[in-house]
Amino acid sequence: MLSKIKRFDGSRKWAAVAAAATASMLSIGAHSAALGAVSLSDQASNAAYIGGSWATNANGGTGFAPWQLTPDISNSGVNQGATWGFDTESAANIFATTASPNINTVGVAWTLWSQNATGLDPVPQAAYRKFDYNLVPGASFSVNMATDAIGTQGAEGFQLQNFNPSTGYATPIIEVAAFASGTNYSVSWGGYSSSSQGFTNSQTSTISAIHDGTATGNNGNGLTVTVSITGAATASLTLTPLDTSLASDTLSSLSLNSLPINQIEFFNDNLGSGYQAAYFNSLSGTDPVVAPEPAALWLLSTLSGGTLLLIRRRRPCLKPMAFHNAGLRGGDIR
Repeated sequence: MLSKIKRFDGSRKWAAVAAAATASMLSIGAHSAALGAVSLSDQASNAAYIGGSWATNANGGTGFAPWQLTPDISNSGVNQGATWGFDTESAANIFATTASPNINTVGVAWTLWSQNATGLDPVPQAAYRKFDYNLVPGASFSVNMATDAIGTQGAEGFQLQNFNPSTGYATPIIEVAAFASGTNYSVSWGGYSSSSQGFTNSQTSTISAIHDGTATGNNGNGLTVTVSITGAATASLTLTPLDTSLASDTLSSLSLNSLPINQIEFFNDNLGSGYQAAYFNSLSGTDPVVAPEPAALWLLSTLSGGTLLLIRRRRPCLKPMAFHNAGLRGGDIR
């Protein structure tokens, strides 16, 4: 791959170099076009997680980088009185009832669990994973989730984020979460207005997320969340309960900023005593043809004029977020 082309002085014959550069860039474009639609797929029952082993650097399925899990139970420096972990468990027996259908595949789902946390010494669990490619217009992505009992001030859910490896900062773009203080799932979007002020938009969905087991539907069944990138800075989002007696809820024309989306985060913020678990499964979706980068296209259009440039391509960065603020997710130091 061509990585650098130096400017030549007038005494040199740079025409051959320019021709070679053009051929290289056309090759890059052809390679990108040949990728076609990229498939996104992974389940908690895949071989990478056999025996309940869900750990940092586990990498099942296709279309994703390896998982990064935090805090590390062996070297966390977080709550010494609390216990927590990441594994695969059944999501079908929430609130001492057996729910069918449920989000399990072959009897398991990814599980973030913790207990004996306190408001002053919480356990902010997170599982991060980068997409192999940015989600672009035409992309569709879905994940299944289910919530268990949530302690006072706790929260469970996921975010789609833009992680910038240059700054080490992950900007939240879309969030779906259940909060102890609410009875329904909350959807937030638009990116943070600032690192301390939270999302620019938030709306309570029609889908129940009551956490004490008193309501029917979604206490063990869970739901599928599907995000479709509909434009350069717009998306739609649909929450579909696995309990088919319940109606789905769609939010259209969500305005996004701080794009692109290149990372997903599952979280379980346990800010109160007792046991708290969040369940996730069945990552799936498609991402359209990966086109040549704008810089590459501009180079192609200017080579004939003798303008040669330094070309840099960013590589995915797998550096995980080290921690996050309770109540304000993402936007933390990496």
